[in-house]
Amino acid sequence: MPTTPTFASLAVPTSGEAITLVDGALRVPDQPIIPFIEGDGIGPDIWRAAQHVFDGAVTRAYGGARQIAWLEVFAG
Repeated sequence: MPTTPTFASLAVPTSGEAITLVDGALRVPDQPIIPFIEGDGIGPDIWRAAQHVFDGAVTRAYGGARQIAWLEVFAG
């Protein structure tokens, strides 16, 4: 099991897991950690709406068995 890195100013989700490459194939856990940059040219208001749509799509597609653990990262 890979270790989770720590960062001074990032709050890594405790409920999520990393997406890994195993024997040349992606292993996507039920709660993958997906990084995002809020307002990366589209505006924070658009991101909040889009995130709600993404979460709803995952819930609908997987019946609540999977969800995204969002990780806000910073650029600049």
